[in-house]
Amino acid sequence: MSSSQAHADGHSALMLLQGQFDRAWIETWLGPDRPLHFPPGLEFAQQHALVEQHMLLACLTEKLGRQQIRSAWVNEAIDINAIDIKRRWADFGMIAFDMDSTLITIECIDEMAQFAGCGAEVAAITEAAMRGEISDYDQSLRQRVKLLKGQRLSIMRRLIDEKLVLNPGVAKFTRVARERKLKMIVLSGGFHPIVDEVASMIQADACCANRLGEEQGYLDGSLIGPIVNAQAKAQHLKDFASQWGVEVNQTIAIGDGANDLAMMATAGLSACWRAKPLVAERADLAFLGLGLDAMLEHFEETRSPVLTQALHSLQERHLS
Repeated sequence: MSSSQAHADGHSALMLLQGQFDRAWIETWLGPDRPLHFPPGLEFAQQHALVEQHMLLACLTEKLGRQQIRSAWVNEAIDINAIDIKRRWADFGMIAFDMDSTLITIECIDEMAQFAGCGAEVAAITEAAMRGEISDYDQSLRQRVKLLKGQRLSIMRRLIDEKLVLNPGVAKFTRVARERKLKMIVLSGGFHPIVDEVASMIQADACCANRLGEEQGYLDGSLIGPIVNAQAKAQHLKDFASQWGVEVNQTIAIGDGANDLAMMATAGLSACWRAKPLVAERADLAFLGLGLDAMLEHFEETRSPVLTQALHSLQERHLS
């Protein structure tokens, strides 16, 4: 555990909970003999003020892990993450985003397959790949793309016009990142020109994605050039960081599927939004219930005043 990470009692990491808490929920989960306990030294008035802002500070009992708690709350829209008091936007220079199911609500190839009449078959392969159950991602993508053979190129324009919607909190989070002067890139196993459109929506600085083969206005079922897979995403992250003079440990990677794990492991900070269990378990920050803007509370400069004050009180107690 890093020296900058808050400790409530010298043993348990301080956790930030975000979501809707009622009295019954708090009594069920927090207390001396409960899975969570209040950090010593935090005044009742401060904790109450946090609850008013849909937040809580707590420590896990040593017997329970974060993933066990997350599994129990999977349907309650409550997120729990260790909070680093000293984490600042100023420590980072670049964010790499996955696109499908991270920035936007859909998996693009699944939606294109629905238009083409082979939705169920393609979606099953996509789901297995995202869960990490398919070892050969490239082959699984080629299988899915082959099923689109014969579709008009306009299928992608239709998807852009009818289906592209940013996920909750993405617009606010990316606006703050731009204001903080971070470079932003979209690294996707999806396809140009769809990825270009999403990159434009968040005003990203660059994007990398796959290209579909075509002939006389129709998809020919092939992919052009190297596939943007897990290893390619990690390499692109390093290459763009180098291009912009950003150290790798100053990068943030945000994804949701197994093909995002390599870039998330490469980055200095990893996060996920409504990710597959394998990804949520490995991410530094996992948001499974709230919007991506909930991540703003994990940076000193964009933290709510009430949380800043509570953390300051705990830090003073720890140092005294």
